[in-house]
Amino acid sequence: MRNELRLEIKRLSKKAFDKERKQAEKEEKYREKFTRRTGLQATRPTTRTRLSLHHHFNARHCKRNANVIATAIWRKVLAFEYDPEPAVLFEIPKPDGSQRVVTAFGIPDAAVANVLLRRRLNRNKKRLSPHSYAYHPDKNVFDAILALRDFDKDGKLFAVQIDFEKYFDNIPANYLKKKISDRSTVSLTPHERHIFEAFLHHRFGDTEAYRTKTFKRKIKGTPQGSSASLILANLANHDLDRKLSAESGKFVRFADDVVAICGSYEEAQRLERCFDRHCVESGLIVNREKSPGIAIISDHTQEIRTINDFIYLGYAFKDAGLSMPEKTKKKLQQKISRLVNIYLINNLKHGFNQDRANRANSYDWDLLGLIYELRRGFYGGLKELEIQNFLYDHGKLKTMRGLMGFYCLVEDPSILKELDGWTVNIVRRSCTIRNRILQNKYGLSCPTPANQDLILGNWMPQSAWRKNGSEQEPVEVQFPSLVRGWRAARKHFFTFGLEEVQAPGYDSSFDVSSLFDAFDY
Repeated sequence: MRNELRLEIKRLSKKAFDKERKQAEKEEKYREKFTRRTGLQATRPTTRTRLSLHHHFNARHCKRNANVIATAIWRKVLAFEYDPEPAVLFEIPKPDGSQRVVTAFGIPDAAVANVLLRRRLNRNKKRLSPHSYAYHPDKNVFDAILALRDFDKDGKLFAVQIDFEKYFDNIPANYLKKKISDRSTVSLTPHERHIFEAFLHHRFGDTEAYRTKTFKRKIKGTPQGSSASLILANLANHDLDRKLSAESGKFVRFADDVVAICGSYEEAQRLERCFDRHCVESGLIVNREKSPGIAIISDHTQEIRTINDFIYLGYAFKDAGLSMPEKTKKKLQQKISRLVNIYLINNLKHGFNQDRANRANSYDWDLLGLIYELRRGFYGGLKELEIQNFLYDHGKLKTMRGLMGFYCLVEDPSILKELDGWTVNIVRRSCTIRNRILQNKYGLSCPTPANQDLILGNWMPQSAWRKNGSEQEPVEVQFPSLVRGWRAARKHFFTFGLEEVQAPGYDSSFDVSSLFDAFDY
């Protein structure tokens, strides 16, 4: 384990370096774009003074001393004296305006948890519940979606959804200790159990606690911010899987996110009682306000609570098939609106680069950049030519990525069609606003193409791109389409399956917002 731990410390240190480098490159790229668009020199933000935390949070120190640190930790584990360094708490804003508290462990302790996760999964792969899809080495989110979709219904379809109240924060430590000591559930060595217990009662504190050295001990819940939390959270619901498996119907669990479907109200009631019994035994609490409970999935009102669909793992499960949820649609609209504002309108408040004015009437650099940015987000980096060759000329795609890669299982593309039309409209209206600002403030103009010109790419002649008649690679001016990307993803799915589709990553809870990371801003 010592050598494995040393390599993991080096890997995590390199990952921290890469993250810092990519962030710096992204900021520099944004400053270059600002200068190019406005003709003004972009300023740099004031450098914040970072509080000096433990040197285990310093990637350079950890990489330089990986062997010494790994040896010291391994000796503590052998002597049953391992105790993670205090985790730091910090807050990040949530979309609703509130704050989410996030825990971060030092690099060596994160490496210990990662090594422990790999060893435990490899040894207990056959013991994992077949209905649990999170943190499984051979399964991902696509397997969970397909398993839930593959239900042979005959007549009415009932869904049971239960939400646990602050699941990762409220799991009793005594119950978790009982599960990791149960050899019929999980196979762990005494040293591995010691590491788990050490993480269950780790020290933590915010930056002020680090300054004053006044830390607290965790008394319940999983060690969030560590992969040890993933294992413990999965174990906490292992008995729930057994109870649900004994009943009819089908259920899928992704960490704490559980949904069950069945064909009768009586079956749904039995499934719901399984949750209640599990809460009594484990000490978990059901969030009654957020738990939808039992409902019929139907487009027509029934005798009990009726829903058109239920949302699970980023998909809307409808009677007619899988679709993109309305919630995801709104998030995507917010992302697109922000991109359009940044590319076409926001920078005009600061200035306009006069060196670009001589070409403004022929084509618009910023509009072209926006189209490329939208294409990268929709298609996951694939070019328009690659998409069309695959659809119409028997071309090949190595892998499907990005937003449409994830939504290759969608069966109802109506929301995608709405988004395509909405995106073209908002870009057209923004071009009109951009042209009005340019005329009033700078005495210039820019193209204001109609919807059809935007869709086909007729607003910019290819000759405007070439310099002095030189032959260059044609630019892809055609507007990207979610429906076109979805069609390519569907064809790829039916032709090659899901092996070459890049599944989104997940931590303690699946968040479809990670799919929007393909966008630059």
